[in-house]
Amino acid sequence: MIAVSNLRKTFLSGDEQVQALRGVDLEIEKGECTFIVGPSGSGKSTLLYLMAALDRPTSGSISIDGCELTEMKEVEQDAFRRAKIGFVFQQFNLIPNLDAVGNVLLPFIPTGIDEVLVARAKFLLQQVGLGHRMGHRPSRLSGGQQQRVAIARALVKEPVVLLADEPTGNLDRNGGDEIFEILREQQRSRGLTLVVVTHDRRFIQDRDHVIEIQDGKIATSEDGLFDREPIVYNPA
Repeated sequence: MIAVSNLRKTFLSGDEQVQALRGVDLEIEKGECTFIVGPSGSGKSTLLYLMAALDRPTSGSISIDGCELTEMKEVEQDAFRRAKIGFVFQQFNLIPNLDAVGNVLLPFIPTGIDEVLVARAKFLLQQVGLGHRMGHRPSRLSGGQQQRVAIARALVKEPVVLLADEPTGNLDRNGGDEIFEILREQQRSRGLTLVVVTHDRRFIQDRDHVIEIQDGKIATSEDGLFDREPIVYNPA
């Protein structure tokens, strides 16, 4: 489903070059729940944004669902992202003057919205527990409710891959638990390939695929790479 090969990303910070990713190789299977973990500044979110075609790597390749993203033109990447990839941001990124339904439908504003899409948006809001808040704008929703809207927005395009960047980073413990329950339920019921960047390892279950990044590289087995065998984490 997802194959990354020798992926590198270099940023300019003033006159200094910062190597955010330094030769990342990984594979994620279809329908798998994968966590990308590691310390702050290790390159986790950079990797996720590249996989979402929201940025371009300096070198290397990314293949998703048999399509090579790095060989696409920008307009082709945009079309691929609209058709195949759902993205959940940490900051929610909702439009203040749109209600919940309008925010869910945001990805389709450039191409047009019909009654089928509106019905799908309302159904998704019901699935994430916001059937009674559809007409409310973000200012009238809690942080957890705003993130539920963001999840519905990521799902409305019916993607094959759902990427989430610290989806509980702005929520309290209970809100975070509820969001992960929704993400897992949607992943199971839809057969989604789910990839989550997180600092909170308590959400990881024993059958999940865990990728640890340190200093822009996948950690080796000698310095802490989690293998793909079942792992049980102590939430404490």
